[in-house]
Amino acid sequence: MSLLQTKNKKFNLPFVYIAGIIFLIVLAYFANYIENLGKDTIDLELPKTVESDAGTPSVSVRLAKDKIIYLDSVRVESTELKEKLKIKLDGQQNPTIIVHADEGVPIGKVVDIMDFASKHQYKVILAVRSK
Repeated sequence: MSLLQTKNKKFNLPFVYIAGIIFLIVLAYFANYIENLGKDTIDLELPKTVESDAGTPSVSVRLAKDKIIYLDSVRVESTELKEKLKIKLDGQQNPTIIVHADEGVPIGKVVDIMDFASKHQYKVILAVRSK
């Protein structure tokens, strides 16, 4: 197969080399696609319960996509979240709820937790992640 022909020389490239180059280009495309595919999945870097220097107890609530909720890295049902928060924070001095909400989580879920915290006089911290 002749791909390029000049006045004095003929340049022949076997089909196997052409197929190899096309394969590498396709492979590079799919490697980039697979790398970007992971960005749509749930990030499982779950926050841990932290205490500030003042010794204020805090609980971390993670609102993930698909209505998945984590309380201190433990998956809980939305129906039992408020009950478990109350068990963990009642009797504590200046309790704090740290809310991590993934992109795409309805704002109503966050507001619901904030209302609950307000009723029980808990502090709320809305944690965000910069891109």
